[in-house]
Amino acid sequence: MNWIREQFTFHDMQRLLFRLAEHVKAFKGLTPADISDLLSHAEKCSFPAGALIVKESSVGTHMYIILNGDVTVTKSGRDGEVELAKLGPADSFGEMALVDNEGRSASVRSVSDAVLVRLSDQVINTRPEIGLKVYRNIASVLATRLRTADEVLAWRL
Repeated sequence: MNWIREQFTFHDMQRLLFRLAEHVKAFKGLTPADISDLLSHAEKCSFPAGALIVKESSVGTHMYIILNGDVTVTKSGRDGEVELAKLGPADSFGEMALVDNEGRSASVRSVSDAVLVRLSDQVINTRPEIGLKVYRNIASVLATRLRTADEVLAWRL
């Protein structure tokens, strides 16, 4: 993986708090203090365009939130790579890694230079009052994705 790990500056934190609270589905219902607590233990990661961020089937323990840039989510299929989604600022991916610590279900590659927040399962699990809200929100995000996948599958059969 070709990325740069950075620390959040005070200015970064102030700018991000309200933006994340308003737009990131995994943070719905979290207070600015809750988000600040999570961010104080998170990593800021910068990826150049074309970088592989997450590789399908690799075991992961982090989820990512896109601050800037765009990524594409792909999965290996019988006819090669299939694009599942294009994601941009305020979208997240890798949530299932927090839930089951199993192999990644898809690969994610940056389309443009991207800046992401990287959150580990340890940070969320050591703060049960925050973790409960985050996991509930992740369940909602995954349910929405499953419903969408069901619709696509039903129309292809």
